[in-house]
Amino acid sequence: MKRCVSLLLCLSLLACSEAGFRGYWKAHSIDYTDIQAAEDQFALYAEQAVAAPEAEALTSLEVLFDRIQKDEVASFLYTGWIDGAFYPVLSPCRNAALYTKAVERMAADGIISEEEVARRQQKSRWIQFNRKGAPATVPGFEPDGRRTLVLVLDPACPSCREAVEAVSADPRWEDVPRVTVFCGDAPDVFDPQLTPVYFVVSADGTVETPYTAVL
Repeated sequence: MKRCVSLLLCLSLLACSEAGFRGYWKAHSIDYTDIQAAEDQFALYAEQAVAAPEAEALTSLEVLFDRIQKDEVASFLYTGWIDGAFYPVLSPCRNAALYTKAVERMAADGIISEEEVARRQQKSRWIQFNRKGAPATVPGFEPDGRRTLVLVLDPACPSCREAVEAVSADPRWEDVPRVTVFCGDAPDVFDPQLTPVYFVVSADGTVETPYTAVL
């Protein structure tokens, strides 16, 4: 998202200094008459949320949902922006706690369709797996005391062949054992829409590097 944030940044810092990050949406408008400005403001919010204390960030998210549930258009816009900020591997704001809390509110508030809620609930389960520092979840793989690269592919993904070639040619992985997992074999663990990605399992079986895009 492009940002024109000089004024927004000043307001954000003022709100955070006076009330903590939990007060962000009490000090900021959700006026979407200017969509670009609203999206810029949300982008700034997402960046600050992932850097704020988790409890304050979760509270700020609750406040946001309290406000948008009264407005169908705002609900549509902000739930879309939330999905794009806190879930994708390529987003610097990817965050399991914030995404899960958001999906819980989407389900409880009934502000989007049941189909959309179900899709996001599946994603909130996927985002719990293979987080940095957590035990690695790789079906059929048992840690053997060696640092291991896990490449996650989808047979239907047109970029996956290129991903295999890219990983094979990358000198960082020359002496690192590699395991390849196909999403179709583990649909409850890996999101096919994220492929091709890799993550690194440390010698003790915990995740050293979380999901990272190959290409």
